[in-house]
Amino acid sequence: MKQVRGAARLALALALGVGCGLAAAEDAGARYARLVADAESIAAFNALIQRQIGSQESELAQLQAQLATLDTTGAEFGPLLERMFASLEQFVAADVPFVDPVSDRKARIDRLRELMTTEGTAPAERFRRLMEAYQIEMEYGRTMSDYKGTLPDGREAEFVRVGRVSLLYRTVDGSETGYWDAGQKQWVIDNDFSSAVIEALRISRKELAPDLIEVPVPAPQEVRS
Repeated sequence: MKQVRGAARLALALALGVGCGLAAAEDAGARYARLVADAESIAAFNALIQRQIGSQESELAQLQAQLATLDTTGAEFGPLLERMFASLEQFVAADVPFVDPVSDRKARIDRLRELMTTEGTAPAERFRRLMEAYQIEMEYGRTMSDYKGTLPDGREAEFVRVGRVSLLYRTVDGSETGYWDAGQKQWVIDNDFSSAVIEALRISRKELAPDLIEVPVPAPQEVRS
């Protein structure tokens, strides 16, 4: 019986040893699998970082190229703004001498001139203000407006601007009508346009629906090549 019990104890010890060995093998296998998975994750993460670094390096190269271009463009931007302002100033000076009842054209040009000559003003701000002035001038060609003013001899009159096509006037007492002759750069008396001026004034004031009206227009100019 002692030998049997000893054999049983030996069998139990062997069984426990085998179990511990299997458990240890399973633990080692699990650790290995986990290490392999971790290594694969790290490799994938490193590849992602490398791609991001490559993309950032490419973007940095593009930005550096753009900055080099901006240096050249910035040197040319100032003279461009000066030419734009000079063109606008000349255009307004040679344009039909109408009055904007909402904003003073001359005052706008004066403000722009001051802005263009003030040191420290950002080029972007100068450009923005110039574009606003250009847009306002373009809008005049698509609208009508009327206002009261005086003729060169001091008489009071009502004026009506029809786009940039024609600028007409009618004295307050209604005794005289006329228009601005762009070719002669002077006011011309022409009472034949009396009814047209009255109708244009009423359309501008929204007392009448828009309609076709007969207005004097500049004679066509010969185009020189």
